[in-house]
Amino acid sequence: MKDWCIRLSGVSEEQIRFALKELHAVMGSYAHGQPSAKAYEDGMNAVCLSVRKDSVPANGYRVKIEEPSGGRQRVFIDGSDPEALTCGVMDFCHRCLPRAAVSHTTADPYYFRALFEKDFLPPEEFKSAPRIPKRGLWTWGRAVYDWRGYLENMARLRLNELILWNDFAPLNGQDIVSYAHELGIRVIWGYAWGWDTAMRLDTSEEAAQRIIDKYEREYSDLGGDGIYFQSFTETSRETLGGVLIAEAVTEFVNRTAARLLQRHPGLRLQFGLHADSVKNRLEAIAKVDPRIEIIWENCGGFPYHASPGVIGDTVNTKAFTEKLLALRPGAATGAVLKSMIQLNWPAFTHQAGPERLGCADEKTIQARFKDVRRIWRYISAEWLDHGEMCRDVLRLYARKEDTAVYCLVEDGLFEREIPLPAALYAALAWNWDQDWRTLVRETVLHGQIRV
Repeated sequence: MKDWCIRLSGVSEEQIRFALKELHAVMGSYAHGQPSAKAYEDGMNAVCLSVRKDSVPANGYRVKIEEPSGGRQRVFIDGSDPEALTCGVMDFCHRCLPRAAVSHTTADPYYFRALFEKDFLPPEEFKSAPRIPKRGLWTWGRAVYDWRGYLENMARLRLNELILWNDFAPLNGQDIVSYAHELGIRVIWGYAWGWDTAMRLDTSEEAAQRIIDKYEREYSDLGGDGIYFQSFTETSRETLGGVLIAEAVTEFVNRTAARLLQRHPGLRLQFGLHADSVKNRLEAIAKVDPRIEIIWENCGGFPYHASPGVIGDTVNTKAFTEKLLALRPGAATGAVLKSMIQLNWPAFTHQAGPERLGCADEKTIQARFKDVRRIWRYISAEWLDHGEMCRDVLRLYARKEDTAVYCLVEDGLFEREIPLPAALYAALAWNWDQDWRTLVRETVLHGQIRV
């Protein structure tokens, strides 16, 4: 490998620890060696990492690969902050380098010469910033087998929020939050505000107090970045026990949230709302406290539908999305998209008590791969066929300020192998305004993607 080094400016190693680890690993994977950490000297090739406010977009980064000069080359990756710089490093590692590796300068014709040994990188310069600032995944905590791997693969895809739903707060919750923050990922703890597979409606004062007690007892000391909750809207019916769901849930959520926010001012609250039961009663939902983010689910066919093969009426799906986004002016809104892998609900059982999240043994993980890979192949085929529709939906959310989008990826061993559909979603959430064929091609070349 040619003599490459890494230079830091305006940022410490601790602030971008994972980015440095990834940069060393990926550059080393293309050649027989890794870039050195020694001080820069004339004649050395260098990847220069910096945090700066000038010449970079807000929340974004600039990548500049210079023309070779005097037998050396320099790469500059500048971010507006450590999180943005990490995203820039991921883009360089997983898009720029794979693209260079298959260029004519390193392939003859497809038995590749090791990148960095003889050829320089093709010069280029670009700036990038997320079209949707809050981009993430949603999963049941019990469906995560390796929590560190799950978070690290999120970072590789430039995702920055994770909703973790649990029956009980995980015993290692503080460790999870601490490492997520090191990677620039915010953790939002999810638990039930009346949600249950039995679909019981309980809006009593006792029910509200249990919700508050659970937060203070289990979650308040974990250092998370908010709460995501669901109530009793996951049904196709409009009423439960003769009560209109839209009106009952709005009153209950507002009452409970008001008491919780009085005790914990500034706490970020996300209301996971299934559209099936309230879609014809939006006038009631419009009255949800504006301090609460509504995160919509089940708003039509792909990419909202649990099955990626259900397209539905795309015109109505987009029209309904626009209606949701205009429902509460000034209030935060978002969505949990689906059309990915989910829990095996026929085999579902609730947790019996608190446990450590994402600490499965290797034998359990390997045994799960057989079914998981078969499922992801099916989902990948659907996304290659009509995944571009996801862009149409994300474009709508990007038009509204303070939106957040998530995609349900659970029990799919995402922590070990990034599936193509999840990577396509992440790329669209970062920048939906891309040519679909180019996006698919560059995503397939990502070194961590399983296709």
